[in-house]
Amino acid sequence: MRRLTGLLGWPDPRQVITSGIIVLLAFLYAAFYLLPLVAPHAPRADDFQDYLFAARQLTTGGDPYANFIRIHVPWDWSLSSGYLYPPLFAALLIPLTWLPGDLAVRLWLFLMQFCIVGSLLIVYRQIGRPSRGELIALGAVLLTFFPLINSAATGAMNAILLLLLTCAWAYWLRHRDVTSGMLAGLAAVMKLFPLALMPYLAWRRHWRLLTALGLTTVAGLALGFVITRVDHNIYYFRDMLPHLAIGTGYRENQSLAGFTARLCNPSTADAGGNAGWCGRLLDWPLVAGVIGLVLYETSRLSRSGLEFALAIAALPLISSVTWSFHLVLLILPITLLIRRLLSGDLSRTAGRWLVVAWLCFSVGPAIHYLLIVHPLARLPGLADLIPFTLTRVLGESYFIGTVVILGSLWDATRRQRRIQQTADVTLAA
Repeated sequence: MRRLTGLLGWPDPRQVITSGIIVLLAFLYAAFYLLPLVAPHAPRADDFQDYLFAARQLTTGGDPYANFIRIHVPWDWSLSSGYLYPPLFAALLIPLTWLPGDLAVRLWLFLMQFCIVGSLLIVYRQIGRPSRGELIALGAVLLTFFPLINSAATGAMNAILLLLLTCAWAYWLRHRDVTSGMLAGLAAVMKLFPLALMPYLAWRRHWRLLTALGLTTVAGLALGFVITRVDHNIYYFRDMLPHLAIGTGYRENQSLAGFTARLCNPSTADAGGNAGWCGRLLDWPLVAGVIGLVLYETSRLSRSGLEFALAIAALPLISSVTWSFHLVLLILPITLLIRRLLSGDLSRTAGRWLVVAWLCFSVGPAIHYLLIVHPLARLPGLADLIPFTLTRVLGESYFIGTVVILGSLWDATRRQRRIQQTADVTLAA
């Protein structure tokens, strides 16, 4: 009983109220994300249905990309709802084909939530238990974080990548480079864009981690050739991947490639397609600039969780195609930034920028989707620039929020290094 009352903060009324808010947020989270799993009808989870279709095709000797080939848009392969991943990922899901369809969906969505919660537990095990204020802030973010809401609705698999990269982050902090590299390599086997961590790892001269990542990726892709048909793998890497790597300017692509394509050709926001050389001439220098920012704040003498998280936060921008689902990776850096903010290690200005990022991932997308259904009225003359600009800015809310998170991490990493250098000079004196 004493332990329970201490946990609730009794007899301090403020602590009790705070604990009540935490319980309420936990209840709302469970009701929003877990209650649909026990409803009479299983959620649709369209993305998972694509995964499950591909897995079933492999069990019968069929083509996992049959739906994609049938329904993909010829001028923009990114605008397909079919299976878009290496064949090995579908092969890993074959055990789910042994279950009834409704049960497979429910189990999969539960596993995605397990990955989210497991990632947070790993983070807090590494950085220490959260305060009540942290739990309230994090709960508010998770309940309104549209990338997580969209992932839960569609059954997208990016929560697995979050768990794998969070584990890689934790093992990296413990100097267990081989294990860290294997986990990052496994993430790259499922989706190739985590390979963009390699420049950062090479710059830091983490040769063991880099080798483990490379060997795991190669072994995983080779395993795909062994346990699935060779022609399926050749189709993915020779025909599908180059088209996906070009990127698309469609409004849901919030990578640098998508953003620059829309700058060069705004019509791609509705019709898809890329902006050709104009988009590439803008995209490539910006990608190089993001990589340069990460490397600039890299220290070869110490290991900072913020620094590795900075490299992870850059992945959605570097990838040529980043739907909102990929942005669940930002849960790791957002959790670290909340800790830094509430511990007083970030300035008030940095805190305001985090509020801006939260608005970009919660309020902004909601208004944007509303404006797609109900566009703003046209205004006469130059006044028409107001609704046009507002719609365009809200359409880029995910991209803006990602850039703000990256900038906040970069500033926090630099601030942490200055504090450490000051402490080192003081000790030396």
